[in-house]
Amino acid sequence: MTVMLQGPDSTVRIEVLGEELRRLREACGLTLSQVVARIGISESHLSRMESGKRVPRPEDVAALLVVYGVTGEERLELLTFATRANQPGLWQRQGSFEARFTTLKHLESRATKLVSFEPLVIPGLLQTVPYAQAMVREVGMIDDPAQVDERAVGRIHRQSVLRKHDAPRLIALVTESALRNVVGGREVMRDQLRYLAEVAKRPNVTLRVVPTIAGGHPGLNGPFLRLGFDDRQGVVYLGHLTSSLFLEERTEVAVYDRAIATLLSVAISQENSLRLVVEMAASLG
Repeated sequence: MTVMLQGPDSTVRIEVLGEELRRLREACGLTLSQVVARIGISESHLSRMESGKRVPRPEDVAALLVVYGVTGEERLELLTFATRANQPGLWQRQGSFEARFTTLKHLESRATKLVSFEPLVIPGLLQTVPYAQAMVREVGMIDDPAQVDERAVGRIHRQSVLRKHDAPRLIALVTESALRNVVGGREVMRDQLRYLAEVAKRPNVTLRVVPTIAGGHPGLNGPFLRLGFDDRQGVVYLGHLTSSLFLEERTEVAVYDRAIATLLSVAISQENSLRLVVEMAASLG
């Protein structure tokens, strides 16, 4: 029996699989109608699979992978996704950086609200190109210039989500330490802070700084990104050097919601946060 999804029942796995099936179809230059004519399912069925609104049956996914010419480890990985599609949460640790990045970018493109907390660096959604390049080199430990540029450009491309006509609201929570860590040198950091002050004036962006004197708070556990949606449960993203973790169990997401409430209660106001960023940029010359 085919299972139709209500919004809150969708999972990251279902969405990732659907997005990958769409990418594979387009890479083959095939339309929806051309594909369904070969495997015997309806066009609406495949469309909803690709949009993450239908639980994919492993046999349908297997048939699609034959049409798309997918074999080997990639085929096995996608079939595993299909058999575990209803499982909430996702730990991406075996795929490439590009695969993990694609998952995050896809979820951000669908979100209506984003809450980013960074204790040590400027959020990726608000970074300049030189700062992003320095982050990749100095924090990500990447030496190859081409790879540095590729990953930095990827970070910058994420920011397009904040400029679209139905852009999500972003609440950027950063600690005072993140503003003081001179990533990339004084000039790069100065320009980054100037840009941060400018972008924080956009109507859909709110910047709040958590001062050092705030003492102990849940943000000391580390950075996170909380994504909210109109048609499904929220997701929390935790990024690491070699893996990405996407949490969507209600109880786990609720813990981060409480952390956000606490961080907002100890952060200084938007007005004072902007003033502090401008002052720190000026101090760097």
